[in-house]
Amino acid sequence: MTVDDPTSAAAWRDTSIPVLDIDSADFPPLHRNGAFPIVQDRWERLVSTVRIAAPVERVWAALTDPEQVGQWFAVCRGAWAVDGAESILDFEDGEFFLCRTVEVRTPESGGRAELRHLWRWVGVGPATSVTWSMTACGPEVTAVTVIEEAVNPPSDWRSWNGMGWPGILDQLADFIRTGVPWRWPWRRMGPYVQTELPGSTFEVWAMLTAVPAMQFWLSRATGSLAEGQTVDIILGDASGVATLQVHRHIEANQQFPSYLPRLEFGLRRPGWPAELSGHLWIEPAGLGRSLLQVFHTGWEALSVVAAPLAERRLLTGFWVGAFGRAEQMAQSQHRPPPVVPGPVTAGAGDDRMPGDAPFGAGPHGWSR
Repeated sequence: MTVDDPTSAAAWRDTSIPVLDIDSADFPPLHRNGAFPIVQDRWERLVSTVRIAAPVERVWAALTDPEQVGQWFAVCRGAWAVDGAESILDFEDGEFFLCRTVEVRTPESGGRAELRHLWRWVGVGPATSVTWSMTACGPEVTAVTVIEEAVNPPSDWRSWNGMGWPGILDQLADFIRTGVPWRWPWRRMGPYVQTELPGSTFEVWAMLTAVPAMQFWLSRATGSLAEGQTVDIILGDASGVATLQVHRHIEANQQFPSYLPRLEFGLRRPGWPAELSGHLWIEPAGLGRSLLQVFHTGWEALSVVAAPLAERRLLTGFWVGAFGRAEQMAQSQHRPPPVVPGPVTAGAGDDRMPGDAPFGAGPHGWSR
């Protein structure tokens, strides 16, 4: 075969013609536009009100006097309703609110009073703002309105907290009317623990359910979180162990409507006559953040336990500690890169300005 053969490669090679060079900037591929999310926040507000047949001064005392608050709401520990001070509203079953008072306006300033505070459920949940307002509607009637505001709360926040506030206001009104304590001694559901973690829901869930991670945050001794498996966990040096039986493990993108992952499990302890039901799940909490939550039900089955409240407090403490360790792990995975002063120099392979795109943010909450 010679070069004159039109079927040969040599016949078509002409060194005088420049090699075809297509700049990707002139003809870019699809789906490479560099779009990224910058905000995924939502603000929510709950407003509930009640009229109480009592002067505003009497209602104010019932709200701000620690002894009285302990009769209709929760036991006060620390400086409750003191401007700038922190305190705890303790339900004495392992769960509580950590509070910080940010504004106090007593009835002496007119026919209106106001108490505003921040609180976190069991000290580690997302902070929300609560404002109690009282307005005199005559000498013997007071309108009480409570407003709770949150940014990126749990998906069931409206139903859970929204249904709870009218009951709390009714307890306040009944206590003022009768002087009888109206606090519940303890609840058959819970503990409920929640905490925010850096990272998207899918990557955080994958990290936490991996066996090496479970040894740290969940105090795993043996087992895995695969469906049908068991995990032996250490509740504490002086608290013994428990066995977590995985009934269902729903992975991401597997179930309508949220397609978010979750775990349904049972918990057993030596001495318990039955299994305590548990739910562990995660959901978005704004851009690049997730809300990890756990909830228990079925304490009726443990009613013969000599000290059910002690077991409940122990379990609450375990989950608070576990979620704290989970946050440490998530933070170590999402330490921000050092901020570069000014734009990235040409040729560095990245033309973003510092702070432009969230590092690790990708489509549909996944990270790239």
